[in-house]
Amino acid sequence: MTTAAGQTKDGLSFGPFHLVANERLLTKEGAPVELGSRALDILIVLICTPNEIVSKKDLMSRVWPDVIVEDGSLRFHMASLRKALGDGKDGARYITTLPGRGYCFVAPISRPCRCRQFSARESSQPLKPNGRPG
Repeated sequence: MTTAAGQTKDGLSFGPFHLVANERLLTKEGAPVELGSRALDILIVLICTPNEIVSKKDLMSRVWPDVIVEDGSLRFHMASLRKALGDGKDGARYITTLPGRGYCFVAPISRPCRCRQFSARESSQPLKPNGRPG
């Protein structure tokens, strides 16, 4: 089965995490990670282009298509994502910020993501309390 982002159903792993984009499910060592839908969208966009810089403008247009948002919204959801991942804690590094250039997913992933252009419209579904789409 192929996800909305163009990868197989079994997803990909990085560090202690496993992401199944079409199920909008992120787990850490098998347990679901509580993460808001926009933060998850940001993760999907970044992980689909590992080690490549995604500009703030591009990231915002892909996570919030057809919506005008403030930079603060991106900062808020990026902080939430980093907190959920434990980014920067105990030497773990998943996302880097390149001032004036954008963001980059830098952690090694176990399976390359064969993503086509991600659009939040394709995958945004509210999550149930169990972390699955609802």
